[in-house]
Amino acid sequence: MSELGFKPFDADHHYYEATDAFTRHIDPKMAKRAMQWAEVGGKQRLLVGGKINKFIPNPTFDPIAQPGSLEDYFRGRNTGGLDLKTMFGDLDPISEHPPYRDRAARVLQLDEQGLAGALLFPTLGVGMQEALRHDLPALHAAFEAFNRWLDDDWGYDQGDGRLYAAPVITFADPARAEAEVRRVLDAGARILVTIPGPIPDGDGGYVSPGHAQFDGVWGLIAESGVPLALHAGLSGVSHYGKFWRSAPPGGGDGGFEGFKHAAFPLVAFADRGISDTFAALICHGVLERFPALKLASIENGAMWVPDLLRNLNDAYGKMPFAFKDHPVEQFRRQVWVSPYYEDDMGRLRDAIGIDRLLFGSDFPHTEGLPDPIQYVKDIPEFDAAETKAVMLDNVLDLLGLPA
Repeated sequence: MSELGFKPFDADHHYYEATDAFTRHIDPKMAKRAMQWAEVGGKQRLLVGGKINKFIPNPTFDPIAQPGSLEDYFRGRNTGGLDLKTMFGDLDPISEHPPYRDRAARVLQLDEQGLAGALLFPTLGVGMQEALRHDLPALHAAFEAFNRWLDDDWGYDQGDGRLYAAPVITFADPARAEAEVRRVLDAGARILVTIPGPIPDGDGGYVSPGHAQFDGVWGLIAESGVPLALHAGLSGVSHYGKFWRSAPPGGGDGGFEGFKHAAFPLVAFADRGISDTFAALICHGVLERFPALKLASIENGAMWVPDLLRNLNDAYGKMPFAFKDHPVEQFRRQVWVSPYYEDDMGRLRDAIGIDRLLFGSDFPHTEGLPDPIQYVKDIPEFDAAETKAVMLDNVLDLLGLPA
């Protein structure tokens, strides 16, 4: 920190949800249709919509792996060919890590890490929409309950400028989504979060987030000036892998289950969810209709950005009548991006400009950085002003806070 001369602000921190995160405030009439806990084979399992959910293999988060234990994997340095379970290493009781579930302890940890503050996002929560996509009343009830738990345990904004916890917005029922956005904004939320991907329609299908039926939600968010983060999670895009199955049904080689990665989805559609979402938001007119809307891509990497901008530019050259404003300029005007630490930062700076890049460490996740401030080592080509922009100024601009 002394070398930087300022305290960075991390745009991607996480908590590990309490076991009652979805159940503490759930409408009793919806309890069995949403989240429940059950003991199966001597282990605590999370039931979602009456089925065992496998998004997180250990949804109690007890024990938990060390922050950054998969850094070598995500940097492509798994030279020993180890499987993910081995790379996780030793696990700790979560009771040994109060900052993962306690706000006061996390603030003290920010001080130890040399950070001015952080945005807080879910761990389990970003994988739950897909599990309830056939039951929209239960889906909305679950996240309305979750957001009340979040305010209880973390607070959306405690006024100290240190931690901003993002309530989760699911768009599936536009009227309920708009009501929940209004409620959490009134409760002091300074940032919102949803997952990339198409919106479930409740009948087994999906619809673009750019559909006009969601304009009430987009308009309310834009008018508030509060940014919406699109954070990596499990969405309808995960079904894409099923079209390319190379094993018997149930073989699991085409998609995602916990941390059981297969090579094909890693190569073929790692960026599909976020890139296609922004393509839809721009091509279907959301950014044109709501030019004050502020969006941030968090934990989706960023190497998809140059290709998306190239394709948008190509589309504009062929169909300029399809856009009110140049689509590339729409993206650069309204979208902030948090790259992975292993991304090509110089290329991204050239693609969207230094003022739209955000520092995010993904702490304390296994795929993140064990020491968030070490992110600066991945931007050695940036000068002092550019480093400060990425590590501090840009997230303050996103939040509408003074530098």
